[in-house]
Amino acid sequence: MDWKEKLTISPLYDWFGKRSYAQSGEDLIACGELGGDRSQKRRGGKGFYVDVGAYHPKLFSNTYLFYKKGWRGICVDPNPQMEELYRKARPRDVFVNMGVGGVKENKNSRNQELKTIKGESQRTKEEGRVMEYFMFEDGAANTFSPEQAIINQKVGRKLLGKQMVPLVPLKKILDKYLPRGQKIDLLSVDVEGMDLEVLKSNDWKKYRPRLVICEDLEFDLREWKKSKVVECLDSLGYMLKAITPYSLIFLLNE
Repeated sequence: MDWKEKLTISPLYDWFGKRSYAQSGEDLIACGELGGDRSQKRRGGKGFYVDVGAYHPKLFSNTYLFYKKGWRGICVDPNPQMEELYRKARPRDVFVNMGVGGVKENKNSRNQELKTIKGESQRTKEEGRVMEYFMFEDGAANTFSPEQAIINQKVGRKLLGKQMVPLVPLKKILDKYLPRGQKIDLLSVDVEGMDLEVLKSNDWKKYRPRLVICEDLEFDLREWKKSKVVECLDSLGYMLKAITPYSLIFLLNE
């Protein structure tokens, strides 16, 4: 399947007559919470997003609807196969082929020198930490979490392979790729089990998006206040505004 064919497998979901590209209408909810197009124009024009665990440029995307509205942003994903798709489908965006995470060591990560034919890997030089990346036939299920990888296989997802991938804190990616003076309107985090670590790797004093969409695979609606993602973002000044089957949506208390 070439990139043209891959870009056509983008089902649209109809929510009360409106098109959504996200799994559960997260993009439409986010648009409403941000005040819609008129509100964005009052704030100075087109918005800016950061999409961590962006996966496909259209399929299951929390940000493609905003791209169609004229927004642009930074899309981060460790799957190198997505780079060409983003270049073709979303040329205004900056695609960063990296994993995102904190600097702490754990049993699944190690500091090492990754070498290329021409010398040291630039991505590893920037941080030095690498983790095992589990790649599935359903690319949306790719994960750095070994626990989530086991769950994926138990429910029938086929594991294609594993590779070591450099991890960089979100704050370092934003330091390097966010245009000077650019505010972030939307942050989307969907990394299959490591979402909290991604949130903690940001510099929240420096980078404060207006709205955050974050996956929480351990979320229990009956005990929603015990969610570590809710606790983290609440402590940072964000209010939980909406819950979907796959994501939690938070708005900055301004």
